[in-house]
Amino acid sequence: MRRGAGVYRDRQLRLRDRAAAQRPARRLPPGRPARARHDRGHPVEGALQGLDIEELNTRAGYRRGRGYVHPAEAADEILDDALQPFLDDLQRRAGLGTGSAAVELAAGILLGLYNCRHGNSETLLEYSPDYAAERASDVVSDCAKLGIELPAVELLDRMPEWSALLH
Repeated sequence: MRRGAGVYRDRQLRLRDRAAAQRPARRLPPGRPARARHDRGHPVEGALQGLDIEELNTRAGYRRGRGYVHPAEAADEILDDALQPFLDDLQRRAGLGTGSAAVELAAGILLGLYNCRHGNSETLLEYSPDYAAERASDVVSDCAKLGIELPAVELLDRMPEWSALLH
């Protein structure tokens, strides 16, 4: 990468996010049914469920200088690595003052985690069954710290099993 290219890319992202925040919301034509937010799922769900279970072989077991790493601990680390870019983007959007974009992303992250709450067999989520609920709790507290007001009513409708988390 050229020197200064990262600064240029950061500037581009800031300008894009500001422009998106200033654009009026798109309206659906009359007679067209409104789709619920994130009906097609969120990339968080795909990122967490699409991880290869074989990666556990590279992180679990005895590791020189670290000792024994339990497969559940290794799965948490791998899942955290996949989730981190979304959390970084959330902090970036909140820092730029793009409130609606940050709210949309936070809701998407929570819905993606909610869809991963049952660890499917042959996924890393099977090794860490409480991962989604624990990280969702972290996301809700991060949103409170960042001043992101979550759409609680909509999320309660979409995530009934996590109602205690949203109150």
